[in-house]
Amino acid sequence: MASAGIRGGIVDGGSWRVAVIRAIACVLGLLSVLADPAMAETRAGVAITNVATATSDDPAGSVRSNPATLTVAERLDVELARTDENRIDVTPGGTAVPLLLTNSGNGNEAFDLFALPSDASARVRLIAIDRDGDGRFDAAIDQVLAGGRTAELEPSAVLRLLVVVDPAAATVTATALTAIARAATGSGPEGTMFAARGDAGSDAVTGATQARAEVAVPIGAATDAAPVLFKSQSVRAPDGSSVPMTGAVVTYRLEARFTGPAAAARIDDPVPQGTRYVPGSLTLDSAPLSDAADADSGQADDATVAVALGDIAAATTRTVQFQVTIQ
Repeated sequence: MASAGIRGGIVDGGSWRVAVIRAIACVLGLLSVLADPAMAETRAGVAITNVATATSDDPAGSVRSNPATLTVAERLDVELARTDENRIDVTPGGTAVPLLLTNSGNGNEAFDLFALPSDASARVRLIAIDRDGDGRFDAAIDQVLAGGRTAELEPSAVLRLLVVVDPAAATVTATALTAIARAATGSGPEGTMFAARGDAGSDAVTGATQARAEVAVPIGAATDAAPVLFKSQSVRAPDGSSVPMTGAVVTYRLEARFTGPAAAARIDDPVPQGTRYVPGSLTLDSAPLSDAADADSGQADDATVAVALGDIAAATTRTVQFQVTIQ
């Protein structure tokens, strides 16, 4: 009896089942590789082609499937971070605020940068790449970004940036500088599509960061002698956006900067109306604190968050963080 296989271009049911199983296994294996976080992410614009083959012992040969091809989309993601957890002292001569910009997407991408002081007494003179990494602006070394836009960055590329603040007067009343980075291709809630605008004509889609990042940096006059309490916030909505909607989680960060000794220091922050405290979210200098009034220095409920810092011996910065949910 002839072996089961291909005859006259027809493959019997058993062989077809084997061939289909092999093809499915091949595709699933490829997808598992692409999804494995331990492996390098596939670059945007790469074409992935798969062809299956059905074979048998019959000498009549084999048949190949049509190719299935797709192009990997460009994921737009960005990170922006401070390099100094202390307040930046702004002087009349101009001060450079150091930041780190990371292209956390999978394609080449340029980014638009903005920086907004909280008060008109300080203005942003320029944004530059810190070529020598010294945290100071040197016109002969550091590259000024025309229009605040970077050149295209490779995936995972990191840029050291300087936001040069040029105060208009000796007394600076600005308390913060908010720096913003946004993918030049576009930004929006996670999953926002920009058809054919990615690498190699692929589609571009916003990732978890919504292709936008911002960071607040406390600034002030170098002559300030009083302690400074700086508060910043970030929002994460259920749909992954930063829209302050019902169910969104707001993370508050309080930075208490002491310029010298202080006795029995503490931070009290009422939980805003329309929100509820997220149990277990209270930290001091990144160390968790319990919500109950017990041996540690923190206490939190739906009414108030309080942290006792105790006696401050010398100049230092203490950081409190907690979360609330919008009702």
